[in-house]
Amino acid sequence: MASYSSSFSHQRDGLYHDVYQPRTRSKRLYPIPQCVQIEVTISFNLITRHHRCLTDRLVTVSDTHFRQESRRFDLQVLRNQDQAYQILGAMLRRFPIGPTSLTFDVVIDKIIRHGLRISKWGSNMGRQVLPVRAKLWEIVTRHLVDDRALLRRALAESALLTNNTMVPANETSVKKMLKRVRVEDRDQRQDVQQSTKKRRVEAESCTICLEEIKVGSSASQMPCSHMFHSGCIEKWLKQSHYCPLCRFELPT
Repeated sequence: MASYSSSFSHQRDGLYHDVYQPRTRSKRLYPIPQCVQIEVTISFNLITRHHRCLTDRLVTVSDTHFRQESRRFDLQVLRNQDQAYQILGAMLRRFPIGPTSLTFDVVIDKIIRHGLRISKWGSNMGRQVLPVRAKLWEIVTRHLVDDRALLRRALAESALLTNNTMVPANETSVKKMLKRVRVEDRDQRQDVQQSTKKRRVEAESCTICLEEIKVGSSASQMPCSHMFHSGCIEKWLKQSHYCPLCRFELPT
């Protein structure tokens, strides 16, 4: 039987982030630190989604927790921009984020501003450690096209149009325009001399009977380069003058 695969393309939808104070119990440190501490935790998730193009359906297939980094230091460090950037930049470099990207600087700036802001909240008074969480995630969409579904749709459309017109191809044109080719696998094809390459093609499947065109056999190739079993395409063209796949027209 013929084998089919799904063609696909990747799309990086972007890197997203959120900086906030998580709801955690107040930590008690011993010995008691002289200054209020800030504990920054950065996490990164990679979300993979499949977009099935034919049905326009989007499905999340994985949400992978890549890694997490935490570091605690004096809150006063956030008031020194150079020192804060040095510490937070070293943390971010452990993640797949380019230090020259806009996200890199934006996340650091948000951590600094948010840490200083929550230090003034009444709900945080008396806390020895102020937690700040920076959550980063990247979404990668894989656009999938099911070759079998495309084939079924193409055949259905061809059958519908053929039933509506039922105009066969001209028999003389079929004999002149159908090219007899020999089917070979990829390795054999590399050894073929240039002078005979034009009559040799790689193995594929006949989209009329959905059976594999076997290596070493002969097949018929339309002027549009689509290949079929000789018997299948000759029978097809007695009912329709269109290529079953691309709608290339033969004379009637």
